[in-house]
Amino acid sequence: MGRLVRVEGLVAVAGLAAFLMIFGGLGGASDPAPEARWVGLGVLVAPALMAYAHRGAAAWAGVLAAVVWTSLAGSVATALVSWTYALVAIVLTRRDRSPATSAVPLRQPPSPPGLPNVAVPAEVGGFALLLLAVGGLVRVLTGGPVSWLAAVIAAFGLGCALLARVVRHRAELRKLFGTLQPVHTVRAVEQLGYVHVLLPEPGGVTALEFAFDVAEPDRPAEADEPQTRPGVLYGDPRPGAWCAVEVEGRLHVPVGPVGDVLEVGYDVVQGLPREIEDDEEQLVDPAALRPADRGVAAFECREHRIAPPRAWAATAAIGLGAALAAGELALLAGGTAATLAAAATVAAAAGYEFGWRTQLRPRLRWHAGGVAAVGFRGPDRQPWATDSAVVHDDSGTVVLTAGESVLTVPVPPPWPSAESQRNADQLVAALRDARSQSFEISPLQPPPEIEVPRRPVALYLSWLASVVLTVLILG
Repeated sequence: MGRLVRVEGLVAVAGLAAFLMIFGGLGGASDPAPEARWVGLGVLVAPALMAYAHRGAAAWAGVLAAVVWTSLAGSVATALVSWTYALVAIVLTRRDRSPATSAVPLRQPPSPPGLPNVAVPAEVGGFALLLLAVGGLVRVLTGGPVSWLAAVIAAFGLGCALLARVVRHRAELRKLFGTLQPVHTVRAVEQLGYVHVLLPEPGGVTALEFAFDVAEPDRPAEADEPQTRPGVLYGDPRPGAWCAVEVEGRLHVPVGPVGDVLEVGYDVVQGLPREIEDDEEQLVDPAALRPADRGVAAFECREHRIAPPRAWAATAAIGLGAALAAGELALLAGGTAATLAAAATVAAAAGYEFGWRTQLRPRLRWHAGGVAAVGFRGPDRQPWATDSAVVHDDSGTVVLTAGESVLTVPVPPPWPSAESQRNADQLVAALRDARSQSFEISPLQPPPEIEVPRRPVALYLSWLASVVLTVLILG
């Protein structure tokens, strides 16, 4: 799922919005031929899929979709929606441009005996999708269902994007060893088919930490455990770039680009990420505690949940969006009004149930005796332990280790005001405060009680209203 929610998802979101607007309120293609709407659907779907394989190809596909819809448009609004979709794909492509780098020496890396054949899975997948697309087109031309055109265009576009990815990766690998590259002094850990790199910052307090796969699987025989060794990095240390590392005369040739680049504390003496003792890491940040969480009695129960206005807004958006999407697909498949209503009813029910389990129902209670939570699956109660830990991942989730469980607590930004709920830092501080209190008390009370709330009547009314709105809008 991580991959799906990255910045490429903006193209998919823009494509879904364009689909709902063009085929919903704007009436779809003006051409009455049955092929027109399926071709139009295919050129909308293709860029959304292609963005995950090759952003540049997705941008060109977005422009092609806009050109196609300009010819199919029955109004200026339809053409504007399609060109806005293309603009989103083009703007995303500009993120691939290399940022300005600091002045460092340039040197060409040593030439390896041979370059590995990279991106083979993408190459195989690309050719397979092109063959499937050609087969589907032949089937349509020989009397097959016209609706296959949408899948044919989407598969052809994704296949082209995968092959473009192969070409780009192989060109960047050749460029890495054929041109001058930035040179950095680093510490590297050589592992089986993998190199872990630490690039100390000039002050030596922090370092950039990243890794990439390499062609050769071996490492020095004398190393019983992985250890950092001095090395030379050739290339730009940024996500998606291609780099090579030379360690004590051994050249590590990459078979993939650099992954995520993190900034970590650096131990200049050991040449390792600076370790932090658990007790120090789990200290309470007094500045992050809300006034209501200061000086709270050890067994006074506190609770966290997503701010109700935000939770209800998100749930309604999920449910109504699911209903509209299912209704549009039912109409595109040639369904009747009854089919539209049935599809919207089922999709809205699934959407509201998902929203209930991820937005409205989750809650957390805690005191010095432990924690109790209701999550997506159900309730869980756990006592604090010496190895309990509370951290947040900077993406709206607090990860809580207590007893025998690892709990993930959703903590989106407070809305509509900062007072409507704790933010991630405030929740982490409040939980660590209770954890610290638990170490000073014996015996401890059991974790707080918690019950799974019932679905409110408003949830069913919202579901019904979404189905009625979908039928009125699309019917």
